Amino acid sequence: MLKLGRLFWKFFFFIWLAQLTAIAGISITLWIKHSNEDMAKSLAGEPAAGKPPHEDWRGAGPGPGPGTRPDFPDGARPDRPSGEPGQAPMGMRKPPREGADSRAFIPMVGALFASLLFAALMAWYMSKPIRRLSEAFHELAGGKLQTRIGDSMGKRKDELTELGHDFDRMAEQLTGSLQNQRRLLHDVSHELRSPLARLQAAIGLARQQPDKAEEYMVRMDREAVRMDKLVGEILTLSRLEAGANAGQDLIHMDELFADLTDNAHFEAKTAGKAFKTEFSADEISKVCVVGRYELLHRAMENVLRNAIRHTRPDTAVTLQAGVKDNQLHISILDEGQGVPEAELQSIFQPFYRSVLAEQSSEGYGLGLAITQRVMQAHGGSIIASNRRAAGLCMLMILPIAFA
Repeated sequence: MLKLGRLFWKFFFFIWLAQLTAIAGISITLWIKHSNEDMAKSLAGEPAAGKPPHEDWRGAGPGPGPGTRPDFPDGARPDRPSGEPGQAPMGMRKPPREGADSRAFIPMVGALFASLLFAALMAWYMSKPIRRLSEAFHELAGGKLQTRIGDSMGKRKDELTELGHDFDRMAEQLTGSLQNQRRLLHDVSHELRSPLARLQAAIGLARQQPDKAEEYMVRMDREAVRMDKLVGEILTLSRLEAGANAGQDLIHMDELFADLTDNAHFEAKTAGKAFKTEFSADEISKVCVVGRYELLHRAMENVLRNAIRHTRPDTAVTLQAGVKDNQLHISILDEGQGVPEAELQSIFQPFYRSVLAEQSSEGYGLGLAITQRVMQAHGGSIIASNRRAAGLCMLMILPIAFA
């Protein structure tokens, strides 16, 4: 259905008003001119348009017969009509027409100027925000990322105002993307510097102490594996932020949960902790999600490993799942120290590590960032919150294909 916005009606109103003004001016001009012509004809003794001719001045009765003369009172003679000396009789006068005709064109000239005024107002009203938009685009292209124009649009409410706010949102997203790229480049450089420095140190020591070369080779191999893992995570994050396709595979969530729980049981047992599940196997067996199995597996595994790492010894990590409003809700609960409220949103930023996580040297701060991007690529979301008792709750929501 065609939707007519405010801008359409503004154009329509101004154009209609300018045309109406011009038509009114022309109509008034023609009416005045026609009235002047009728008046001139009536003064000249000619019948006006639509009126019968005037009767003879001598009356409607029969005139005098041939050879007779009408009586002229007071010595009046037919060759000397009554009136002022040298003045033509009333029926023979011709009023001046030049002044009347010029006055008749005054409404037309006024209507012309009025229509021009309305057209100029419309052009100014419409071109001002467009010109401001053009200037803003040039400023943004020139590197002025702080350019915003929403407030300069005034109180008008139409499509141009919405376009101005869309520009502001685009500028905000562009600014955020550039800042994220700069921060990512800085963080990557910082994270790569440490393993590279340790690798160079091990090479130098191996050269100085050939008898311990085997020991230093193990160190170098470990640092090379760490760098390879870091580069892999950076590439994954980069693809997800660039809008990589999540895939169109049909994922059976019972198979995914079976693999995740098997790995989680093993890792929790190795760390002296427990892992348990709280969901209906029959319900989950009917749930399918459209996407990529590897991405979803990696995203949820990142959260599970974080929970197992940070939960206290002799406590358990719980995996809950259920269907609500045609969505799959997955909760991973630990019994650790939780996260400060001010950092609940920051933990999803690349390379961000909370104060509590900095106590551990494991990881680069990319796991939760990758998880959030994976959830978004599958049309879902992830929310972090502190549990009332103790620990952290990570709620992941995914749209399901059918259940």
